[in-house]
Amino acid sequence: MLSFPRTRLDSGKRPRNLVAGPRREREVDVSILRGVDGCSAGWLAVSLDPRTGTVTPSIFNDAMALFSDSTVAVTAIDIPIGLPSGRRRTVDGEARRLLSPRGSTVFPAPVRATLAADSYQTASAASKVDCGRRLSKQTYAILPKIRDVDEALRQRPELRALVWEVHPELCFYNWAERQPMRYSKHSGFGFVERLELVRAVFGGAAEEIRSIIPGRLAADDDILDALAALWTAKRIHAGTAVRLPEMEERDACGLPMQMLA
Repeated sequence: MLSFPRTRLDSGKRPRNLVAGPRREREVDVSILRGVDGCSAGWLAVSLDPRTGTVTPSIFNDAMALFSDSTVAVTAIDIPIGLPSGRRRTVDGEARRLLSPRGSTVFPAPVRATLAADSYQTASAASKVDCGRRLSKQTYAILPKIRDVDEALRQRPELRALVWEVHPELCFYNWAERQPMRYSKHSGFGFVERLELVRAVFGGAAEEIRSIIPGRLAADDDILDALAALWTAKRIHAGTAVRLPEMEERDACGLPMQMLA
């Protein structure tokens, strides 16, 4: 495993995009932005104060705790939010096509019927009945985190204007001027090409986070993925994020089936 050297935290300039995305105005000038990735300890959140350029990492055990900070204006999180019924999501197919040959990194979101399952066999059978396809084991592995975020967003509807689904590889794709990453993030070359993008905008933030968060709580690639989500959080706040698909789709609970980047 590659490890980060300890360096001083720094910030850089924000890239520009031409496609407008959502932005929510608040009565109080709150501008903390947050990128979030799942990790072995729960959720790794990296929070940016745009006024100072300070990036602060935190670990949260569950989504309710993650979303409890009222000073956060935008949370970009790597997890499926809107869940389909009877079919696959349009956004997953579009993202896979854009990211080819890295398209396999986008797991199809599970149908909502699988959330109540307590075993892989039950979840896979529920998926087969609902949409005609069995659930992959990769998707089942993140089902508890999907359920965690889904419950939070349904219990607190006000969060829907603050929490946005992203996918790190789609973030890196747009970050690299609409080019998929050449190498897997699990390879040395892939790690370096993503770290170079991160350093160009966030300076030594990745290294600083590694010095604070133990490897047993979050892996090196979790840190880069969270910072990729943070890059998109900046674009959402600025109103320059790209949305997939172009036409809005919502699930049976009114949650958007989309990704921003």
